[in-house]
Amino acid sequence: MMNLWKITAGWKLPVLGLIGMGFALTSVLGQAEPSPRTPVTMPPLAPYENNVAGIGIIEPKSELISIGVELPGIVREIHVKVGDHVTKGQPLFSLDQRDIDARIAVLKAALTSAKVQLEGATEQFRLIESIKDNRAVAKDDYNRRKYAKELNQSRLEEIEAQLNQAKVEKTRLSITAPMDSTILDVNIRPGEFAAAGAQAEPLILMGDLSTLYVRVEFDEENAARLSQDAPATAYKRGEPSKKYSLSFVRFEPYVAPKKNLAIAGQRVDTRVLQVIYALPQNINLFAGQQMDVYVEEQSEDQ
Repeated sequence: MMNLWKITAGWKLPVLGLIGMGFALTSVLGQAEPSPRTPVTMPPLAPYENNVAGIGIIEPKSELISIGVELPGIVREIHVKVGDHVTKGQPLFSLDQRDIDARIAVLKAALTSAKVQLEGATEQFRLIESIKDNRAVAKDDYNRRKYAKELNQSRLEEIEAQLNQAKVEKTRLSITAPMDSTILDVNIRPGEFAAAGAQAEPLILMGDLSTLYVRVEFDEENAARLSQDAPATAYKRGEPSKKYSLSFVRFEPYVAPKKNLAIAGQRVDTRVLQVIYALPQNINLFAGQQMDVYVEEQSEDQ
């Protein structure tokens, strides 16, 4: 028995190894081939035989306008909501104005007092100036009344300037629309602090939606293949059956780093030429949507 164990001990491990390898191969080869994945929506077909493709973002005719504040403060009242159509100069929101209102009240009272003092100094100078005989009036008294009138006049003008400055500051605490447009986003609430300067998220986002534009990015190596007279067609992402004819608006003269990426998280160092096209009127599209854009390549003899 002992001899049999010794004889068989040498080939047990290779046999077990072969059995395990056979099982692994059976498991791998026995798996069914994965069925090919069908995309949820088929990509659009290029409408031209020779074309230049780019990715576009819908934006307002005015581009996106990020509203900020000139002076920091606490928001007291919001006058608009998303979707509202506003006209130039219409109030959007107001900051706390209690401090400036108090300053204006003090300056108005000071202005009233300065006017009374100026009237008194003017009357005193008029009396001494009405005396015909110069010998009856001391020169020092004459000069004192004259300079008192001028001093009160200067004081009155100074307070008026301070009052006007305070009124201008008050208008800066009420944020108004810079142009006729539509409110696209509101990111501020009453009681929140509005900081001056550029913000990562604009307090209010607005734009002129009377005409929608598409800002299309074309790789810089394709820039020479583009022409303002070439036909252009756009497809909304996810709906390749719907196409829109585009009208050329302008080239953006600065070639910038690529921003619109076909795949989320994609990192590229490509630089692109941006071209602005206008969409047709009365279409069911929204600012911020992505579009696939194709422009017919113009041959050299055209």
